[in-house]
Amino acid sequence: MQSIWAKGLLDARNITLTFQYTLTPAEGTKLSLSASNLYRLFVGGKLIGYGPARAAHGYSRLDEYDLSLWAGQSVTLSVDVHSANVNSFYVVEEHPFFAAEITENGAVIASAADFTAYRMTERVQKVRRFSFQRTFTEIYHLTSDPAVFYAGETGNRVPVETEDVAMNKLLPRYVHYPKLNVWPTETFVEYGSVGIDPDAKPWRDRAYHVDNEQFKGFFPEELEEDSGEEASKFTYAAAADGKADAIGPMMYQICDFGRTVTGFFTFRVKALADTTMYILFDEIMTDKGTYREISPFRNTCCNVLKYTFTAGEYTCISMEANATRFANVVITDGTAELADFGMVLYENPDAADYRYDYKDAELNKIVAAAVNTFAQNAVDVLTDCPSRERAGWLCDSYFSSRAEALFTGNNLVEKSFLENYAMAHQSPFLPEKMLPMCYPSDHNDHVYIPNWTMWYILELNNYVKRTGDTDMRDASREKVYGLVDFFSRFYNEFGLLENLESWVFIEWSKCNDGDYICGVNYPSNMIWAAALAAAAELYGDPALAEKSVQMKEMIRTLAWNGTFFEDNGIRDSEGNLAKTGHTTETCQYYAFYFGTASREDYPELFELMLTKFGPRRDAKTVYPEVYPSNAIVGNYLRLELLTDFGYHDQVLTECRDFFSNMADMTGTLWEHSNVSCSLNHGFASMAAVYIDACAKK
Repeated sequence: MQSIWAKGLLDARNITLTFQYTLTPAEGTKLSLSASNLYRLFVGGKLIGYGPARAAHGYSRLDEYDLSLWAGQSVTLSVDVHSANVNSFYVVEEHPFFAAEITENGAVIASAADFTAYRMTERVQKVRRFSFQRTFTEIYHLTSDPAVFYAGETGNRVPVETEDVAMNKLLPRYVHYPKLNVWPTETFVEYGSVGIDPDAKPWRDRAYHVDNEQFKGFFPEELEEDSGEEASKFTYAAAADGKADAIGPMMYQICDFGRTVTGFFTFRVKALADTTMYILFDEIMTDKGTYREISPFRNTCCNVLKYTFTAGEYTCISMEANATRFANVVITDGTAELADFGMVLYENPDAADYRYDYKDAELNKIVAAAVNTFAQNAVDVLTDCPSRERAGWLCDSYFSSRAEALFTGNNLVEKSFLENYAMAHQSPFLPEKMLPMCYPSDHNDHVYIPNWTMWYILELNNYVKRTGDTDMRDASREKVYGLVDFFSRFYNEFGLLENLESWVFIEWSKCNDGDYICGVNYPSNMIWAAALAAAAELYGDPALAEKSVQMKEMIRTLAWNGTFFEDNGIRDSEGNLAKTGHTTETCQYYAFYFGTASREDYPELFELMLTKFGPRRDAKTVYPEVYPSNAIVGNYLRLELLTDFGYHDQVLTECRDFFSNMADMTGTLWEHSNVSCSLNHGFASMAAVYIDACAKK
């Protein structure tokens, strides 16, 4: 396939080109398409495609669209291609390209060079980053209706000259295409007046501080506009509940989608005068007494879209995928009538076909939230959250991949996810043979989570056993043995890992404090021993199996204090490995889940763990010296153990306790047990697997 880009813009950051071609398709006409970083496809002005499914550095996935639906009609194909050209956790930093072929019954009738290219200057280029993990916010200056342009009326737009450019190697797309159906606003909550507080402190997080080496973007002094700083100054006074006939000037309107949804904001707007409009959005709404607040910065990202319109009518669809339940439309200048405000859903299309009825309204509600959560975190790879990061994290994927198997009956998204890791080149920013903690991504700051690669081996083994995909096993062999070699440098005289580097992560609780993870961290060793056993099973390697057995025996010798497994050991003044007394609930779950401890060998601890610990424990009075677990991953390992050992009623009770409020608030399930950060976390969809396993017993 031929690939092109605009001359002189290969290195430009945050630009969008639109490639247009008009044709009259026949039956059997197909469009083959790939691009970097993101594209969206309009046919006759209607959005029908978005992609590509992400791939490793140097690779892109090929999408194919059947144009037979428009056979005999003259239609314009419009392909927006957005290039970020910065490092992120969401899309990789690489040069852009647009590659396309149109075939009619197998014969090529047009290629990329036959498309006319336009630079979409209405999207403001020099803006702040959306978050530390993602690329740029969206600000648009519109003087004409973009829907008219996408339908083929170019008006006064001037094409840009293109040239052939290098493209990535093309891979097949495994995952199914999103339906891109529209989810309308469910209710209009409140409207009122907006004020400006000139003394308000502007919101600036770590994504504001660009250095263009470890973290790339535009320096603050380069910004053409800063929607985050502008939105920081807004104040609100409610006028009434419901919907205003028109908004502005200095008015706001809050919309509720009914649950958290992920996709692209879509709306029609009639600007009665030149108008400036902001969309502030978040997963929750807070009652402030005199008004209801939608905080666009709560999730440490800039959930702000900004548009300016000259007087006229417009139909808009935002470019970047975002997640929200509530949206606050603010008009600062002009007046606008808003219609058809909704979200074009960018979700896994297979999850909605999952059928269930557990004869229990509360369990059904939780499972519905799990399905929503999975669908929004499994469009092309298995992600942690569809909002702040959209990143394909290891560990999270260990859990959400099993939800995929339940909901869809396959593991197509996991296949794509694992293939990306198998094909990943060695990152120049990570130690040799270490894998990224999330991928596709660029970690220019040299940070990695060693523990996440241990989960990777466990997931790979589960995937091969679940699917029989031995090709993936073989393709991943180099990565697995690279990790075996990498961790060997950390073995001490006891054959255990000591002083692991970078971001050692057990879970979000006390067990991840610096004085708990330093030295010989036993949960890290427990999971590494399990990973070695998984690698031995994958590749028939008895030496790795023996090493796993030896590690477990040594952990039992050194970490057991007679009642609990301690979290770590450190060197005393004479260099001997000494106990610390640090003890957490999560460490006990690690011991049993990863096979260091068994119910038969530690019956008292097992009974105590299952009956005295858990989310209901009062940690101030019941074993206060043992710090409680959080959701990721301690409480999930607990549910795993309860499920495996037949405590089905207890699993269902704890699922109700833990997840019911989440399902009520957002219709999704969360990372933390409290309202913080993302309220839509992919691994949490695993709740449905536990419920399904236990409710049917």
